[in-house]
Amino acid sequence: MTVKEMYQIVMDLVGLDKMPEDSGIVYDNEKEVKRVLAGIDMDTTMLMLAKQLGFDCVAQHHPSGIMDPNVSELFGRDHMKKLMECGVPINEAQKLAYAGKVKRNQGMHSRNRTQMRDVAKLLDISDVAFHTPADMLAERTVQAKMDALYEKNPRCTVGDVIEELLTIREYREALEGQQPEVWVGSKDSYAGKIYVEMYGVGAPTPAEYEACANAGIGTFVGMHATPEVIEAMQKHGKANLVIAGHMASDSVGFNQILDAWEKAGIEVVRISGIV
Repeated sequence: MTVKEMYQIVMDLVGLDKMPEDSGIVYDNEKEVKRVLAGIDMDTTMLMLAKQLGFDCVAQHHPSGIMDPNVSELFGRDHMKKLMECGVPINEAQKLAYAGKVKRNQGMHSRNRTQMRDVAKLLDISDVAFHTPADMLAERTVQAKMDALYEKNPRCTVGDVIEELLTIREYREALEGQQPEVWVGSKDSYAGKIYVEMYGVGAPTPAEYEACANAGIGTFVGMHATPEVIEAMQKHGKANLVIAGHMASDSVGFNQILDAWEKAGIEVVRISGIV
């Protein structure tokens, strides 16, 4: 199989017409791919290890070496879409989603975007990265679980949310200390309307969370949250926050991509954070 065929499998699996700016091919040596070494976080050391062990390609979830300079546009576009899904008016959603665009652009200014590509080329090994596509798959999987839970029991609690998450293998088998937890609210709190937030090149800002809570979201399920977000949500007291776990959530989506490659005949070895 070629790298381009692997790329197309991801596009078809997620239902994309265009690959998001934080994903795609880091380097393609245009040779046949039979064996892939995959991890949530991969670096140049992993490229060297893969080459030494006879792998044809490295696949990473976090997009080191592929960050398009327009990734801030992806952040704004996706966050605006998700705010509107929560019921935030379009004018407010646009302002909230694009509020930090200049700051994000400045953060990209000094990023080393060629390191992984240059080393992969030197080693003659292909490298691909799929960030947003995997996160979209994870979000769809978890949101479907939460929708079914709420439909079955509109008075479900945050504790019920945690129990439902643990029916997913990756959450159940996550490392101790990285399984789903309640960070705002309590297990006895009514969940209300549940919204899963797992793609968008970063979690929502405190202002975004509050706007969605004002629009009727009772419980958010995310991968991670900053102290600022936790403090703000505790202060306004309008919604619960469940942190499902970063590595496990990334694995829920990335494993679906790796499974699809395996079904197409590629051997995949999982390391570096994949549950």
